Amino acid sequence: MSVHELRQKLAGLCDQQQAIVDKAVKEGRPMTEEEKAQFDALQNQIDGLNETIKIAENVEARAKELEKPADEILRPGSKQEKILDDGGFENLGEFIYAVRFGDRKGRLKNWSMGDGQEGGFAVPEKFREEILSISPENAIVRPRAQVIPAGDPPDAKITMPAFSQGAKGVYGGVEVYWIAEGGEKPETDGNLEVISLEPQEVAAHTTVTDKLLRNWQAASSFISGLLRQAIIAAEDMAFLRGDGVGKPLGVLNLPGKISVKRDTSAKVKYIDIVNMMAKMLPESLDNAVWVANQSVLPEIMTMTDENGNYIFIRGDATRGVSDTLAGIPIRWTGKTPTLGNEGDLQLVDFSYYLIKDGSGPFIAASEHVYFKNNKTVIKAFWNVDGQGWVKEPLILEDGSTKVSPYVVLK
Repeated sequence: MSVHELRQKLAGLCDQQQAIVDKAVKEGRPMTEEEKAQFDALQNQIDGLNETIKIAENVEARAKELEKPADEILRPGSKQEKILDDGGFENLGEFIYAVRFGDRKGRLKNWSMGDGQEGGFAVPEKFREEILSISPENAIVRPRAQVIPAGDPPDAKITMPAFSQGAKGVYGGVEVYWIAEGGEKPETDGNLEVISLEPQEVAAHTTVTDKLLRNWQAASSFISGLLRQAIIAAEDMAFLRGDGVGKPLGVLNLPGKISVKRDTSAKVKYIDIVNMMAKMLPESLDNAVWVANQSVLPEIMTMTDENGNYIFIRGDATRGVSDTLAGIPIRWTGKTPTLGNEGDLQLVDFSYYLIKDGSGPFIAASEHVYFKNNKTVIKAFWNVDGQGWVKEPLILEDGSTKVSPYVVLK
């Protein structure tokens, strides 16, 4: 029996029910016990047929879907509409062009985060790599840090363990003992603390001409490069010196850092370098990096030994600026305090710095700010948080030497 025939049978049962009710109404009396029994029996059949028809319709619909090509994209508005990881856009430039000038194909509807441009548009998955592909040569912190993925929900606060090191070693609060055969196992007191990370919204802006934006085929790599640089600048600034208020807690403000007093005010000397390395967690020396403000460059390049020989340029200026200091990589930046201020030189193992990614990135575009100049402001915004894993300086196994994976020049 077909679904159509089942529906006809269902209609007949409903008519029989209606006839029983109509007869009682016409005669102005309640239904007899026999009529009630007939009515209930018909209802049971109707309920059973309804269930059978529903199942049969679902089976038919599934069979039709399986007959379609695997890569068929259903028309917009369909419940089974396939959302491509590139949103149907050729590249990031075309996506931003659509955000700015509109999209007649209706592709943006799947990526809207609010009312049009006011809420911005989520960047399709395929293009996120273009603006988030940050290398150690471009960014200082993110490529070297411990990055926790967004997860679900992406912007939720997470709490994780952070260990409070004590006088018996740098094993994260875990005390280690040698136990003789048959000896009693000592009680340990792992002083476990926690840290919380909650992604905060951050936005980066860049301005391009409308003429360039219309030529999205050629402008795509240029625009993605601009956004990438903006993201790098915003994040590094926060990860290095953020105060933790509505933003990440930067290295300069971490409670677990060690500040080394410099030998001479407003100077950086070789003895400062040595003293900073002496305060670095031993296991971190192979993984650490110097972060130096650009204003420190003359101090480093003119650093001499006791015989007056230049150290950093190995006695020969023709060899160029070295990319290491005392064998440890050095990165120059303008995002840390200038010469003479605390943190103008930092020695950090960023594997002890935690970054929690949230939702985003999203893109919004506006022509209003520079309307007369035919320019468009592009805003990329996303959610992120960061802070140090170590909450206080560590004490080595000797019971007295304090070290840290974050060392700054005071």
